[in-house]
Amino acid sequence: GLNLHRALLDGQDMHGASFVNTDLRGAFVADANLCDAVLDRASLITASMMRTALCKASLRGCRAIACRFDAADLTQANLEGADIGGACFENATLIGANLNCQRIESASFKGAVFDDSTSWPQGFDAAGQGAIRVPAFKA
Repeated sequence: GLNLHRALLDGQDMHGASFVNTDLRGAFVADANLCDAVLDRASLITASMMRTALCKASLRGCRAIACRFDAADLTQANLEGADIGGACFENATLIGANLNCQRIESASFKGAVFDDSTSWPQGFDAAGQGAIRVPAFKA
């Protein structure tokens, strides 16, 4: 529930941190580590999260309107119910992510990679929006 509007958090290691209900509007969070972080219901409107590691992060119900996730690693991240209207996921890694989001049709996915374990809203054509399906990793 913090007010971190326009916070300067570029390059910070915030692995596993809790930002539930936090206002991060316009925050600069590029090149940061937010793996396993919880950003449920956070406001990420116009935040810059380019090249940020968000592996296994929870962003359920967040407001990521016009947020920049360019080249971010969202492997196994959960964005269920998030509002991503106008958000940019260009060249992001979306392997195993839950992208059952609101207003997904207005988000940009050019060059983003996903696999069969990535969840999309029913009827959403990720490849048609410029995302690239890659083969599932076999251990």
